[in-house]
Amino acid sequence: MLYPEDYAAKYHAYQLERTYTSSPEDSVGPLAGLLFDAQVEPKPHQIDAALFALHSPFRKGVILADEVGLGKTIEAGIVISQFWAERKRNILIISPSSLRQQWQQELSEKFALPSLVLDRFQLDVLSSPPAERVKSPRIFICSYEFANAHTLDLAIPWDLVVCDEAHRLRAHWTQRAKIAQAVSSICSDASRCIMLTATPLQNRLEELYGIVSVFDPDFFQSFDAFKERYVNHPDDLGNDDLAQRVSLIAKRTLRKDAQKYIRYTNRIPLTFAFTPSEAEQKIYDLINNYLQRPFLYAFPQSQRFLSSIIIRKRLGSSPLALATTLEKISHRLESELRSGRRRNNAGSFLDDADILDEFKEISPDGDNEPSHGSFSHEDRLGMEDEIAELREYAALARTITQNAKATKLLEALEQGFSRLRDIGAPQKAIIFTDSTVTQQYLAELLRKEGWKEGLVLFNGTNTSEEAQHIYTRWLKENDGSDIITGVPAADRRKALVDEFRENGRIMIATEAAAEGINLQFCSMLVNYDLPWNPQRVEQRIGRIHRFGQKHNVIIVNFSNKGNRAEERILELLTEKFQLFTSIFGASDEVLGSIEDGVDFERSILSILDKCKTAEEIDKAFDEFETRYATQISKEMKKTRAKVFDNLDPHVRDKLKSYDTQTSVVLNSFERLLLKLTRYELRNYADFSDDALHFYLRTAPQEKVPLGEYYFKKSPEKGAHQYRYASDLCQWVISCAQNSSTPSAHVTFSIDDSDRASAPLKKLRHTSGILSIDSVSFTAPSSEQNTAVPTESHLVASAYTESGSPLDAELIHDLLDLHAIAATEERITSDACDQSITEQINELHMRIQEKNASYLYEQEMLIDSRLADLRATYDAKIREAQAQSESLEKASRRSSDQMERLKLLKESRKLRNAAEDMEDDYRAQRKLLREKSSSYLEKISDALHTEIHRTHLYTIRWEIL
Repeated sequence: MLYPEDYAAKYHAYQLERTYTSSPEDSVGPLAGLLFDAQVEPKPHQIDAALFALHSPFRKGVILADEVGLGKTIEAGIVISQFWAERKRNILIISPSSLRQQWQQELSEKFALPSLVLDRFQLDVLSSPPAERVKSPRIFICSYEFANAHTLDLAIPWDLVVCDEAHRLRAHWTQRAKIAQAVSSICSDASRCIMLTATPLQNRLEELYGIVSVFDPDFFQSFDAFKERYVNHPDDLGNDDLAQRVSLIAKRTLRKDAQKYIRYTNRIPLTFAFTPSEAEQKIYDLINNYLQRPFLYAFPQSQRFLSSIIIRKRLGSSPLALATTLEKISHRLESELRSGRRRNNAGSFLDDADILDEFKEISPDGDNEPSHGSFSHEDRLGMEDEIAELREYAALARTITQNAKATKLLEALEQGFSRLRDIGAPQKAIIFTDSTVTQQYLAELLRKEGWKEGLVLFNGTNTSEEAQHIYTRWLKENDGSDIITGVPAADRRKALVDEFRENGRIMIATEAAAEGINLQFCSMLVNYDLPWNPQRVEQRIGRIHRFGQKHNVIIVNFSNKGNRAEERILELLTEKFQLFTSIFGASDEVLGSIEDGVDFERSILSILDKCKTAEEIDKAFDEFETRYATQISKEMKKTRAKVFDNLDPHVRDKLKSYDTQTSVVLNSFERLLLKLTRYELRNYADFSDDALHFYLRTAPQEKVPLGEYYFKKSPEKGAHQYRYASDLCQWVISCAQNSSTPSAHVTFSIDDSDRASAPLKKLRHTSGILSIDSVSFTAPSSEQNTAVPTESHLVASAYTESGSPLDAELIHDLLDLHAIAATEERITSDACDQSITEQINELHMRIQEKNASYLYEQEMLIDSRLADLRATYDAKIREAQAQSESLEKASRRSSDQMERLKLLKESRKLRNAAEDMEDDYRAQRKLLREKSSSYLEKISDALHTEIHRTHLYTIRWEIL
């Protein structure tokens, strides 16, 4: 039995599945499926960058270097999704420690990709057989420190390695950067690498060589070659090709190019000054003097930095948080005194997850055994005095019930909410504190002062009674949906964020909320405790000031007028780094120079530990600011602009094209998928009138969950999102592709169709022939890892009975009509066959040109490497010849025959060395020429692309 709608369904299924579109201008088409699944609408420059990264199969890697704030993570996510869709799922992401959870969250929420943050207990996963990993594939995420510590375990053949904040690797050129060397080893066997950084080049051109050599050590032939050509002799003939070479592996979009497509909101800073009470000032002075002592019994020397920074942060947070911390220290010190045993230098400090998380990967592991035995009498007395002192300070802190900063917080909330009302933003604020004790203190204060409604607390555990109640309710509301991950920690975080979005007014959060959650529905952030690290401040602000934020955001800070050091820290972050006033936060130059936020904090701590007067503090901060001032020379700025900025002179036109394409392609893709799904699931599901929701009552195959489903644009609580990559959708497409469609007479009805274009209506009561083929093109390659990818296309041809051809758009519209009847009939059409053959030949020529262009690109690089090679050997030969001539002159001037002979021997040795270097050069040149010849052979292969043609059907069509 023939089903008339099967013909259109098969056509639509192949349309959705094709990897390339028939139109050479449509660059977005190949990404349509994964963009449909993504819970994000990529901007044109992000699609442009992703296509660039996916462009050539011969690139070992690329640098995506968009300016700060343009969403490089989204660009990488699109590339990762494409690799995932192609079943290339051995993927590693290396990021700063503080961004690992954020990556996991972004992959899950925006791209529905599973991931695992690696730790040393999970390394066995990497050594398991590939067949085992395929059963439960996950993207692996680790920190740079972890990569350095476990290089051998991670040095496996990855399909893709992504390095975030990759400017950390720029020093690879020095050969002394251990982490960069480790990452380079990990990248050596990877099929493709992506470096994400806004600052691939800071203040030395050698840094460019450094970051490129991490993923492609041969791109510039050698460091000596790079330095000789571009650093020492940039103006020599032939040395002006650097920008062209870099354009093959680096993509940078400037804000001015993207501004047309992204609506950026502003940051409105509000600073509230407060003066600490006499008691608060007294406790500060006492603790400051205590921490400035050269030796303390409470802390091993190796933990001095961590312990000091925690106490100072508690000191600035709240008296209650300080008292709790001091009591813990005194209890621990007393237990050491009683046991007669001291911790070694690697002993742990405090069980305080709020702060220590950010340092856990940089603390020394330590191998020393703990010392045994009793303390000396002097040590006992010293420890007893220190315990008593700490408890005295803690008791004093607990007597302080009126906190000046907390009082000012109430004023800040009133003014901030008033500003939110003025700008029409939702009246929601997130308050960040470093301490769970301060978090509870502020929650009690706000409840007492009338801010109880909509108060949500978020921290590292989220296991309080109130949080548990929210979590339980959330699980019930979302029962059966794919929003629930089954990972309690992640689901608790999601539940609290959802509660804040839907019912919340104020969220009080510890640093645990500074990464991995998106709060663009909130427009006010309060830094109750201000981090010293600009990267962490930017991370916090990034929770609310991000893509999707519709309003200007208010950033509240507090200025302690009784503490000159805290004032200078705020001035540094505000005036020098412009964190709270710039649309994008800190500049590329600033963030690029702060490669290790912990070192930055260590520098501030050093000032606080050494300086006693306001004058000393000001002088030290002046010197500190100078070190982190914009250090890029004018010459280097010009170089960076030349090498990286505006690589494509038509970038705006391209972005405009992508902007148009994305909307058209995705709308068309969604409409086709919706129509096909409704048809193929007609016996399995009940659809809403608009078909954007359906209830799957019968599973067409195993492991497909039953229940409510929604399309991307119409989310529904407690339901599954219908994804293109899901098992259900793939069944729908496979079912349509495999349906029986013999040659037939198919009748379409305009009156029964929802869509009928004006040109199509003119064909009412007309008939003709239509034929469709699916065709794929494969370029053979002797190297499996550099095979040019297969392209698949859908090619159709149609004519009216009078012989008039239908264009591709009209054919598409015809198959969009409702088919009401189909009768099997033997049909042939020479005209359709000839038209399809001509279209295939045209596609074949275009694909041959594109495939050959990949190889011409590589052949061009060989020419550059030959120039690199010549420059390197020329420099060495010139140096040897100059030294030889100098020795010969010296020998002629010498009257001592033994000395003269010695100089002549050395001269001859250098001359021979120069000749040997010429021989080495010729040998190396021969190898490169052979490589060039091999690329020419591959170009020849690319011009012999194999064509695989599958006939879908031929029909006689008739429109009623």
